Amino acid sequence: MEGGGSLRLLYFFFRVWSRVCAATYGGEGVNVPLMFMPTQLIAPTLRRYGATIGQRVRFRSPLVIHNSESERRRFYQKLEVGDDCYFGRELFLDLQDQIVIEDQVTISHRVMILTHTDAGDSPLRDDFVPTTQGPVIIRKGAYVGANVTILQGVEIGESSIVGAGAVVTRSVPPGTVVAGVPARIVKALNQENVQRLA
Repeated sequence: MEGGGSLRLLYFFFRVWSRVCAATYGGEGVNVPLMFMPTQLIAPTLRRYGATIGQRVRFRSPLVIHNSESERRRFYQKLEVGDDCYFGRELFLDLQDQIVIEDQVTISHRVMILTHTDAGDSPLRDDFVPTTQGPVIIRKGAYVGANVTILQGVEIGESSIVGAGAVVTRSVPPGTVVAGVPARIVKALNQENVQRLA
C-alpha cells in the first residue's frame, strides 16, 4: 500500500477507535488512543472533540487530558492552541478550566498544566487545601522545559523561559527566565533580542 493509503488507513483506525472510546467513556476515554496516536493525527482528533488548534501544531504521544467536558463532540472545548506550537511526550492537560497556548510555544516532555486543585474528601480540604481553579495562559514564543508543573491561574509571559523541573505557582513576566521549586525569576532576557523575536 502506498504511503498515502497507509496514512488514511491509520487515520481511519484511530478515528474509529477514538469514537468507540468516546462513546463508551466520554472525553476521558479518548485518552486511550491518545496514548499511542501518531503525531500527525493528534491535532485533528483534538479539533474533532472541540479544541481550537492552530496550523502546524505537533503533539507527541502519549498525551493525557483530564476533566474534559461531558458534552459530546465538545470534550476539549476549553483547550485553545495557536499556530506553530510543539508539545513533547507525556503532556498532561487538566481542562477543569481554560488552557490557552498562543503561537510559537514549545512545551517539552512530561509537562503538567493544572487548572484546579481539589482535595476531595480529605479533612484538609476546608482549612488547608481549599478547592480552587483558574485558567492557564502561555503567551507567544514561550518555552517550557521538561518536567515542569504549571498551576492554576498562572500566565507565562511572551518569550519567557521556564527551566526544567520548575513548579510555576505565580505568573511569569514577559521576557524572563524562571526556574526552581517554586519557580523564581533567575534573569531577564535582553529586551532587544525579545523584541526581534516578536
